[in-house]
Amino acid sequence: MFRFDSFTWQAIFFSAGAFAIVGGLTWWLFFSPGPDQHNEVLAPSSRLINSIVSALGVSSGLMVVGALWDASMHIQTGQIPGGADFLWPPHLMIYGSFLISFMVAVLAITQVARIGWVSGSRDPRIWIRSNPYLGAVALSSLFTILSIPGDALWHELFGIDLTAWSPPHLLIALMSSAVLISAVGLLLQKRVLPKGRFYRDLAIFALLGLMLNILYIVGVLEWELPGVRSPHVNARPLWSYPMIGGSLAFFALMLAKRLTVQKWAATWTIIIFYLVRLGITVGLDITGNVVPYSPLPFVLGALLVDVVPWQRIPSNVIRALAVSTLFTFGYTLVAQPFLSERSDLFHFSPWDFVWTIVTTLLIALLLLPVTRVASRRLVGHQT
Repeated sequence: MFRFDSFTWQAIFFSAGAFAIVGGLTWWLFFSPGPDQHNEVLAPSSRLINSIVSALGVSSGLMVVGALWDASMHIQTGQIPGGADFLWPPHLMIYGSFLISFMVAVLAITQVARIGWVSGSRDPRIWIRSNPYLGAVALSSLFTILSIPGDALWHELFGIDLTAWSPPHLLIALMSSAVLISAVGLLLQKRVLPKGRFYRDLAIFALLGLMLNILYIVGVLEWELPGVRSPHVNARPLWSYPMIGGSLAFFALMLAKRLTVQKWAATWTIIIFYLVRLGITVGLDITGNVVPYSPLPFVLGALLVDVVPWQRIPSNVIRALAVSTLFTFGYTLVAQPFLSERSDLFHFSPWDFVWTIVTTLLIALLLLPVTRVASRRLVGHQT
């Protein structure tokens, strides 16, 4: 049970402290009055970008492995570690991934700063503002590292009642997603020949597939773990499980469609999402860990988004309604029998199915302008 005591104030203090430090640095580095020039010499080389993106991909992969391993150990031991037991192996893997991404960003910025210093650019704000994605990776990774004490205290406060939707977990997932989005932005900075565009796009699909895995774990994994669920999870409407899963998938695949030129962008992204999850699941199984249920079926929805020539639809409103409706139709058409086959979800009623369709469609419509704005910022022009 939750208790409002000294641990609560400590958790609030550490969480607020992480916000204050990273928020203050963000304002100073990106928004404070000062230098506004962008020196091209400070831009990272293509080779450096490739190294950064590869390392961030490995770091994010470690986080996904650690999170699923952590969930398995919670079930096997019946414990939510806190205090002296907080740094058990899955947590060490997760926090190691935070450290890797932070160190990668710091080393890259150091390289950029060295070049800038030699060329006469001595203000750190110039280094960051000319390389905003490197700055975003560093700040997001710093936040995840600073969130560790607060996360430990939340574990201590809630114990077995802790859910994946705790504030530190949600913020860590958002910051980890920001790291991967920034890695996509770095890739889009590269000038590539037409024949090399597919490989860059494939790397973008991989990063978005990893991002979807991270968001999916925090968003819905608690419905996919065997055994008795937390009362907090059982209190949620059952339709929120497929609604949240579908909305997260739609966000990732629409980013893939807007950021690349590949016809099958959404399908590629969803396939990579499943391959990552499958590989980790096989690893959990052969090592005697708890294996979660299969993720929700998004493939048909992704295929329908890919197969329609959206550019031929002149009306933005009709195009938005069509893409949202087709994805929702394809996704829920397969999800309904999939959910009905889950013996642990026997309470999933026809009304739950109706609410899944309605809420997924509405959220998809709301997410379309979000992905449009995000893609414009990442590519630097309207998509």
